[in-house]
Amino acid sequence: MPRSRLGPLAIESKLGDHPSQSCVWRAIHVQLKKSVAVKVFAAPFGGTPEARAAFAAEWTKLKTISHPAIAKCYGGGFEETDAYLAYELIEGETLESELSRRNRLSWESVLDMAQSIVEALEYLHCQDMVHGALYPDKVIFTGLSPVLVDVRMERHDTPYRTGRPPSPSEVSLLPPEMLTDPAAHSPHSDLYMLGSMMYLSVTGRTPASGDTIEQISASVRTDVPESPASIVLECPVWLDKLIMHLLQKDPAARPHGTAAVKLALAEVRKRSMSRTGVAEHASSGFSPLSVTNQDDRDIARKLLGRDALSLDDNPAQQSVAWHDRPTVLIGGLVLIAAIFAYVLWPLSEDNMRTRAEALINEGTKTSMMHAKNNFLVPMIKRFPDGQHADWAAEQIDQVEMLQAESALEKKLKRNLPLKDEAERLYAEASQFERFGDSATALDQYRSMVTLLGDDPQYKAFVNLARRQIGKIESDGGKDDEASRIIQAKLDQAARLQTQGKVIAARKIWYSVVELYANNDKVAPLVAQAQDRLAENRNDAGSND
Repeated sequence: MPRSRLGPLAIESKLGDHPSQSCVWRAIHVQLKKSVAVKVFAAPFGGTPEARAAFAAEWTKLKTISHPAIAKCYGGGFEETDAYLAYELIEGETLESELSRRNRLSWESVLDMAQSIVEALEYLHCQDMVHGALYPDKVIFTGLSPVLVDVRMERHDTPYRTGRPPSPSEVSLLPPEMLTDPAAHSPHSDLYMLGSMMYLSVTGRTPASGDTIEQISASVRTDVPESPASIVLECPVWLDKLIMHLLQKDPAARPHGTAAVKLALAEVRKRSMSRTGVAEHASSGFSPLSVTNQDDRDIARKLLGRDALSLDDNPAQQSVAWHDRPTVLIGGLVLIAAIFAYVLWPLSEDNMRTRAEALINEGTKTSMMHAKNNFLVPMIKRFPDGQHADWAAEQIDQVEMLQAESALEKKLKRNLPLKDEAERLYAEASQFERFGDSATALDQYRSMVTLLGDDPQYKAFVNLARRQIGKIESDGGKDDEASRIIQAKLDQAARLQTQGKVIAARKIWYSVVELYANNDKVAPLVAQAQDRLAENRNDAGSND
């Protein structure tokens, strides 16, 4: 990036899993003092007046998008021969980096991810928009949910686009129709790429293979990928069938739309969690809708496409009484055996703890949520006086703390209102701790425990406060002094100012004023920060 300023933005550093290939930068809006992610596009001579007008219309439309699973666009602009779009800065790990680290995800995690993404796609499709580039680096996990980034109105017929050709791994995730025409993206192509990401996440493999772009492209067009359940045995057959349905080569053969996929995902969760037998699935046909009459069949066909009900519509099968069909007879026997086994051998308390521990040890927020909902809470209900009841209650507290902390972090990053006193007090104490003033943070956490400790609705945040108290005390934080911390920060700001890094210095001065404006004991130091801000007000446009 040849410049350090872009309109009202001060450019800091590159973002992305592969910074050398990225055109996205971390930046600060100087006037608002807000961090953003800015995507920069270089166009010869800045583009034609018509192209600039179209790009301005695009960012105007993008600013209207508001969905919790989609990174917000704040707008865009032009600077000499560059154009840019500024998005909400989402801090977290991308799906690509998580897969690089872990190779693949559990099917439960993939199911959770897919449900969030398909809801984001449903919102976009209702706005007559498609994403068109659903790659693993476009999904960032923040808190407990994934967020979709880099939403565009137009990716191809515009000079303001990424000039980098798709990598082999990206080509392997594309639908066949976009290999022929990259601009042929549609809601059905979004669904195919969702299926590609789910396939990659479940199996650790891409649905197409090859050593060169040409080989991979040929594989995308002609090869039917190996089913996920044959690669990962614990993958439920219902999830396997949905993924393969999404990966149909013909767009018309894929699910009719996001509504159908949402229903199918809900059915996958319901059947998998209730342990419905595979034989029952095979005999009834895979459909997110129960088809009991012609009207229901027509609704299902509309949602899921022509082939969704092929099992029921097969004339050869309809010519045989349903109770005499081999699949029904075999399926009935297997189902009865499965129900018999389920009734006689429910999970014991020890087995429930073993499964919960395995999920907790995965260390992801999604796996911990599954541990809580599917094993810990049921364990306490079934074995309230069991030998592991206390352990289960402790683990539930840990998961709820994680949920509360993640939700608060998301609110603070997005400047959303805090809902209650517990969130406000914990956020305030955390701010002191991040600033380095452990003593004041410790006092704030202790006050929080005293004020809210007896109220069950604040239990998660009170437990978080107790955790931080223990951490600070073990680190010897009780000996910290606010005045010493502030003086050290002021000295740091002075050094930064001398080096010409005025924005970084101003951030420190603003923090001092914001945190300690009402603290009489450090009033002289606060006054110093206020004086420095006043002296440098005219230099607010300076940058690192």
